Amino acid sequence: MPLKNNPTLFDLIHVLDKANENMILAWKKLFKVNIGISHILVLSYLKEHGKSKPTDIAKYLEFAPPSLTHLAEKLIHNHYCVRCQDSLDRRISYIQITPLGLEILEEASTLGAEMRQEYFKILSEDEIQELFSIYTKLTSQ
Repeated sequence: MPLKNNPTLFDLIHVLDKANENMILAWKKLFKVNIGISHILVLSYLKEHGKSKPTDIAKYLEFAPPSLTHLAEKLIHNHYCVRCQDSLDRRISYIQITPLGLEILEEASTLGAEMRQEYFKILSEDEIQELFSIYTKLTSQ
């Protein structure tokens, strides 16, 4: 699509969709593990914050709680996480990353850094930061 002055809403949506689609397709070709980007975000959260309540993870990542439940079930099924009960109140459960989950996250992080370098090589670091800032502003409305 050629660069336009004063693009319409539909032009903007189209170009953003295309860029995101291209990134996701490139990522799926590179990362051979059968989990998605949302799963990696959950693993990353758990690595950083330790065992956590699903509601806390959902709130932080801005996922609907039922979506997080689905993501967590797949991570647990693949042994990347475990569910554990609170020692004082068994009604409270937590999700915790496993050593295998840490390995998968490390692999994803390494490949992600390589892909970021390759995919965004036409942009400067300042442009990448500005792009991230713009997307963040748009999603926080």
